[in-house]
Amino acid sequence: MSLSKRLIGVLGALTGMIGLMLAVPHFVRAQTPPASEELQRRYDAAFQEMLRKPADLDVLFKFAALASQTGDLEGAISALERMLLINGDLPRVRLELGVLYLRLNSFEVARTYFEEALKSPNLPPDVRTKAQEYLNQAQARTKKSRLSGELFLGWRYQSNANLGPATSSVQLFGQAANLNQSSLGQSDWGAVTSAQFRHTYDFGHQDNAALESQLTLYANRQFNVSAANVSLIDLTTGPRFQIFNGKYEDVTVKPFVTAGYIWINDAPYYGSVGGGVETNILLADGLRSISSALWRRHDNEDNWYLPTNSLFRGTEYTANTALHYDLTSIILVTATGSAQRYESDLTPAQSYQLWSVGGSFAFRFDDPVLKTGLQWSIALSVTEQWWHYDQPDALVDPTIQRYQTDTIANITFLVPFDDRTTFTLSGGRFVRNATVSNYAFENNSVMFGVSWRF
Repeated sequence: MSLSKRLIGVLGALTGMIGLMLAVPHFVRAQTPPASEELQRRYDAAFQEMLRKPADLDVLFKFAALASQTGDLEGAISALERMLLINGDLPRVRLELGVLYLRLNSFEVARTYFEEALKSPNLPPDVRTKAQEYLNQAQARTKKSRLSGELFLGWRYQSNANLGPATSSVQLFGQAANLNQSSLGQSDWGAVTSAQFRHTYDFGHQDNAALESQLTLYANRQFNVSAANVSLIDLTTGPRFQIFNGKYEDVTVKPFVTAGYIWINDAPYYGSVGGGVETNILLADGLRSISSALWRRHDNEDNWYLPTNSLFRGTEYTANTALHYDLTSIILVTATGSAQRYESDLTPAQSYQLWSVGGSFAFRFDDPVLKTGLQWSIALSVTEQWWHYDQPDALVDPTIQRYQTDTIANITFLVPFDDRTTFTLSGGRFVRNATVSNYAFENNSVMFGVSWRF
């Protein structure tokens, strides 16, 4: 039984959980908070009053504020622009228009309004500072070259950090054998850190083509079980472009190349290179499909910690798909599926097929404590995986075909402190059942930390 193989088997789940924690804040801030019945009533009343008094600046501004709160950004923009037609010397109104266009991703228009607001000599110092910050944001988004990312630092407890079996009884060459105590499941705390850096270069073409690159870094350091230390680096880059320019604006394709490296217990596990293609399609209002197909070549080399590591060298073929549906303005539902084929060069017993299905449910609610104006969120996810190995492993038991199933469940609670910083608390359970008892285990985990995006 290989400890390294156990750890790599859950590496995708660990990094996937980190990815979920970093991705959910996008959902938290991407949507406008839902209007309450009272807010909707006030919005309707303000709209009727605006119809009666279309030239009253106070009435127009009141409606614009309520329209912005209810998510009617276009209505708010229309009211504010009407105010400028009545009185062009309203720098605060220009600032508000810039903010609204910024929320609509109309960065050039937003930049124009911010610049005009800053020209006013009557703009108070605090408002001028805020306008300059917004202008910097708009200018950054209109640049051809843009860099963004997320950083996470946290601590995690695992009931079975080394993913060892519950009992010392295992199979070896088809016979019963006993593991030493250190190979059994051991609980441990550890530090977890991850970083994602995304760079986009806009080619300036009509098909909105851009070169997208993402660098992912991950590392955990256990306090006691050093064999469970895992580190990885992964880089993916390729051009994204619309394939039906002018007809179907929200269908993009991205061919890409990828390369990465993984270490276990600070010893090299494998380097990989590969490539593939990703599609991103808006199927209907609120329903998006993101799919990819890729291959990776794994180059495993023997080393001091893994003297037979080269036996795992091979090629991976993977197809993934995900459907994201905005059920309401505060609920996001995701369904995922994947198929993977791994072909080992030298060891048929390590060749396998992996099938996976999963789903997640994320919802958000008003901040009940900090009163930041941002919303808290909870995300629930469950994934089921089925592994089918080509041949029995003679070193373990030559008579038993190896099959195993994984059930992975996570719950993540997010509390944003501001637009960039979010506190994360998550809990997870990983259960693996296997026809060969050597590979079966259970692991419960709790993790908390802080993420920061730029």
